[in-house]
Amino acid sequence: MKRMLLRGLAIIMTVLLVAMGLSVTVKAESVVDRLIAELKESMKEAVNASYLSAEKIMIGDSITMVAQAEGVNPNKCEYGFYVRVKGLFWMTLQKYSPETVVVWTPDAVADYEVCIKVKHNAKITKKYFDVRVTQPLKERSYVSTSYIQQGEFVDLTGLAEGGFGELSYGFFYKPTDEDSWTTLSDYSTASNLRWRPLRAGTYDICINVLDEDGQQESKWASLTVASPTAKTPEVFTVTVKSPISSPYFWQCSIDDENLISYEAVEQAVIVEDLKTYVLREYRFTTLSAGRTAVRLTYDTHSGQQYTLVYDITVDKNLNYTINASEGNYFEKEPMPAPEQITGSFSIHMPEDTAASRWKCELSDNLVVETDSTATRSGTDDVISFTVLREGHFTVTLRCTSGSSTTDKYHLIYNLYADPTLTVTLIDRDGYYEENSSWPEVL
Repeated sequence: MKRMLLRGLAIIMTVLLVAMGLSVTVKAESVVDRLIAELKESMKEAVNASYLSAEKIMIGDSITMVAQAEGVNPNKCEYGFYVRVKGLFWMTLQKYSPETVVVWTPDAVADYEVCIKVKHNAKITKKYFDVRVTQPLKERSYVSTSYIQQGEFVDLTGLAEGGFGELSYGFFYKPTDEDSWTTLSDYSTASNLRWRPLRAGTYDICINVLDEDGQQESKWASLTVASPTAKTPEVFTVTVKSPISSPYFWQCSIDDENLISYEAVEQAVIVEDLKTYVLREYRFTTLSAGRTAVRLTYDTHSGQQYTLVYDITVDKNLNYTINASEGNYFEKEPMPAPEQITGSFSIHMPEDTAASRWKCELSDNLVVETDSTATRSGTDDVISFTVLREGHFTVTLRCTSGSSTTDKYHLIYNLYADPTLTVTLIDRDGYYEENSSWPEVL
């Protein structure tokens, strides 16, 4: 029936051509066949076989979109290209046109939808694609410290951003002088690991991050595990005065010399109420745990004696505590108080705001403690520290964004206080804002 209809239409068109005085140079049958072919073409439906060069790319890369129609004459089609961030409004990359290729470079990291339309004889077929645009895989892993005593723990934190899909973390170590790596934890989504090395020595640490496409980045760090040693002693002083005419009449004795040692250090000359005195400093060093008394005595020419007695306890960490002090001093003046010898350093930090808060953590309060007096330098906050004794320690500074508990920045300073309580930066770890100088240790 359909073919008969087509033949009828062809005959009518042939008659019209003759009636209009036009020359017909083909047989009527061939005209009918051509018209039938044209009508068949117009009744076909295009199959949208369009495709993309990739559906996952890094920001800055481009995607080539190719429009393709099957089942019809592609020269009789027009093609349109459209894109949107998922859930938002569509943007036109190319209106309907014979052009079949469009190159698109996304300008933001997001999940996108792409639509390629094929228009054939006013009929439109669509094909949709999901496109993920992400940042390159970037490692931000860190190690909590570069120095521990044997028997202590070190925290390894795997952290990364970008990449495709779910990230996996692997933790590995080896002694520095060996070649073979040992797996602490094979690849998994667990991003934190606490490790206690069994032996003293120097270790290389690797934290490896892997995305679903097989991209990987590594964090390398070094860890020193020190053999157990005696605790670092604490040092304190007692400064006494004597008339300049007899500056050396002070004597010191300690009931148990196994607990505390001392040395005498000459000090400056001072004048008080027109009297001249010599200051003499006694410097004490804790040696082992226990309780003892420190005695300072002064015998005058007239036979008068001044006696100062300090009752002191030394704990297992070699910290000292003054339990009591008694005695008599010149002209009923208060007894000199023991003074701990300390050093100091500071770190200039960006000012706290409502959007970002800094928190300071110390690894060893026996070596260093935070000075409670906060100061300001320009637009910076100054965090000050008091150094109590020789030793390694770590200062960790975390910045959280607003009410979030997630670290915005995580700064780790590995430091060493020498016997003079001068602080040296060994290394630092963590992450800070791009292209910004880390806060310096001053």
